[in-house]
Amino acid sequence: MEYQIEISGMHCRGCSSLIKLTMDEAGFDSTVIDHKSGIAIFKSGLPGVWQVEKMLDKVFSEIPGYFYKNIKVLS
Repeated sequence: MEYQIEISGMHCRGCSSLIKLTMDEAGFDSTVIDHKSGIAIFKSGLPGVWQVEKMLDKVFSEIPGYFYKNIKVLS
C-alpha cells in the first residue's frame, strides 16, 4: 500500500536524504520526501497501518530531531 506522512525538523535536502535512507533500510519502498513541504510518500508491504506506524516509530527513534505525524493511506 502507498502512504503519506508529514515530517517536521527538516531544513535541507540532506535532511530528507537521511530520512529516506533510514526508511529504505527499514524496508519501505519508493520513498519520496520533499523537505520544503515536509511530505513523504512511500510504499510498504506491511499488512496494517498500525504495523507501518510501529516501523516508523523505530525509524524516527534512530534519527533524533525529526518527527512524523498524520499517516494517510493513499492506495
